[in-house]
Formats: sequence, structure tokens, C-alpha cells
Amino acid sequence: MPAKKEIVLIGAGLAHANALRALCKSVHEHARLTVVTRHPRTPYSAMLPGLMAGFYTNDDIHIDVAGLCRFAGAKLVVSEVSGIDIHARRVFCEVREPIPFDILSIDTGSTPNTHEVPGADAHAVAIKPVDKFLAGFEAARARLLQRGSAKFVVVGGGASGVELICTMERVLRANLEREGLNPDAVGFTLLTRKAAILDMFSLGLGTRFERILAARGIEVIAGKNASRVEAGAVHTDCGAAVAYDELFWTVEASAAPWLGETGLALDERGFVAVRPTMESTSHADVFATGDVASFVGRAVPKAGIYAVRQSVVLAENLRLAAEGAPLKPFLPQKRFLQLITAGERYAVGARGRFSFEGRWVWHLKDRIDRGFVSGFKRLAPAAETVKSA
Repeated sequence: MPAKKEIVLIGAGLAHANALRALCKSVHEHARLTVVTRHPRTPYSAMLPGLMAGFYTNDDIHIDVAGLCRFAGAKLVVSEVSGIDIHARRVFCEVREPIPFDILSIDTGSTPNTHEVPGADAHAVAIKPVDKFLAGFEAARARLLQRGSAKFVVVGGGASGVELICTMERVLRANLEREGLNPDAVGFTLLTRKAAILDMFSLGLGTRFERILAARGIEVIAGKNASRVEAGAVHTDCGAAVAYDELFWTVEASAAPWLGETGLALDERGFVAVRPTMESTSHADVFATGDVASFVGRAVPKAGIYAVRQSVVLAENLRLAAEGAPLKPFLPQKRFLQLITAGERYAVGARGRFSFEGRWVWHLKDRIDRGFVSGFKRLAPAAETVKSA
């Protein structure tokens, strides 16, 4: 029998998590699996606003990567990745020996791009990674309740920014009222460089949220790009300054800096350039998926719905690569259901040109999200876990 291939998955985002469910059924005849991730649990970010609002617990929104690896027959290595030697076929971890690979897949996701704006790293709380964001939000909430007033500013007018500011407005006003403080003593501003919020979504969805934000007294400053941050103020490229007490960052994402030292072909923003098969344009048997992948010649939004769809093709292509067979392309769907929470048990949705809103939309989103995460919780455990402490 030929020697089994070593397949290493870096990161445990939605694409890798979902791919592991399929890989365990077919790949072990030809390969061994290793998953390297910084944390043995992966948060499902679509449920983050519900966690902030108290609708979910931490367990509700997390995928148990350790249990998933046991189910898939994969070895789990809990460690930060510090680099890849693409020629020697090694993955470097911060606290253990290098891991050899024959086939590599990267799903390290993305983080809000704070390093390109001077002062943002020092003063803003980024929405990813989720554990650090939650700690930052709780600290900001404690300061608000101690002072009794504050101005919250969110930079970024995409889905994450809109959901975040809607959730903070509902939660923090309720917190102040519960403590006998003035709920109107906290202010909210959404700053975006785009001409309108949610410009990547349907027009009807954006219009509905513009009305919701206005009704709640949430200020929207559009068409102004954050160029510099200092304590207490975000400066824009047109010379305006937006004052803040608490600052949160959800702008366009960036990739892990160490990818720039791997020799892999990257796009202008540092994401891995891939073919329709999700294989690197520069190196065979190296794949990228989810937010970290940049499809050459095809714009694929960095959204969870696409990562989940990619996972099915990725699992098949990793198996085919282990067998030495031709790979299959990922064909992104043209239309899909868009659901964005409004910070309470109320949500706005769209499909194609049609948009809608209401409590029933939130319950639909809740059922879809809970169903997705619970699908992982039902998996049976069965293999080795290696921690790199």
C-alpha cells in the first residue's frame, strides 16, 4: 500500500469545521489528518449579537473543535501558527516542533484591519478575535455603568458594524435603565467610508436599516474614511474628527501577517490567491478557504454562507488531492438568504430584490443558527487530541 498523505488544516473556521464532517467519511484510506488551531472551540460569529444580548450562552455559539476532531479521526494541535516553510513542507507552531505536511489547507479567517490606520491598534477594540472583543465590550460596559454616560463609536458600515451598534444600543440602554440611570445618556455613532451602510447587500435591506438606526437615535456618518485615531477622537481623511469614549472596529478585514513570508501568491490585501478549486495559484497541494481565500478573477464575498458552501468542495478536493485525482471547482451561488439582526429579537432579511423584517425573521435566523451549531454538537467523539502547552 502507498504511504498515507499527511493533510494539515491550519485554522478551524467554518469551512474547515464543516469539511471535517465530510473528510472523516472518505479520506482515511489515503491520508492522516491534523488540525492546528489557536483554540479548541470556534465561535459562530453569526450568533455573537445574540450572546451580547443574553439570548445565547457561550456554549450555544461555540463549535467544539476538539470533539469534532475526535469524530473525524484527526489529531488536534492547539497552538498559534507562526509560519510555513512551503518548500520543506513544514508548519511552524509557537510552542511545539514543526508539523510536516503533504497537503495543506488554510482557514485562518480574517481580522478587522486596524494596523493600517495609525492609532487604531492602541485605541480600538476589534470585533475579532471574538474572545478579545467580548473582553473589550465587557470592560466598556463596566466603564459606562460607572460613569453613567458615554459615546460609543463603531467604525465600519458592513453587516458586522450594523449588527454590533444595533446590539450595543439595545443592551446598554437597558443596562443603564436597570441601574436607575438615564438610558439616553449613552450615544452611538456609526462611521463608514462607504456612501451608504450595507452597500454589499440588497438596496431594500440597507434602506430598512437606515430607518431602524434613525428611529433609535444612532448617528450614521457615511462617506468619511478613518485615517488616524487618537485618544478620544477618530480623524477622517476630510479633516473631520469624531469624538468617542469607547471605540470599536469592524472595517474591511486583513489576513495573518505571517502569510506574507510564506512565498505563497497573495492578493493586494494579503489573502491567499486561489483557483476555483481553492488550490493556491502558486503552489500545488496548498489550499485556502473561507475569508483568507481570494479567488482570482472572481469576486467571492467574505461571508459565512460562502465558507460553508466552500467546505463541501474543499473536503472533496482534499480527498482527490490525496488520491492524485483532478480537482473540482467551487461555484458560488448567485442568490442567497441574507439575515441581519437588529440587536433584539428582531431581524431584517433579503433574498434577491425582496426584503422583509420582523420578529419572525429573527426567529427564522435563530432556528437556522442553532441548527447549524447543534449539528456539530451531535457528533460522536473518537480519536487523539494533542495539546501544545
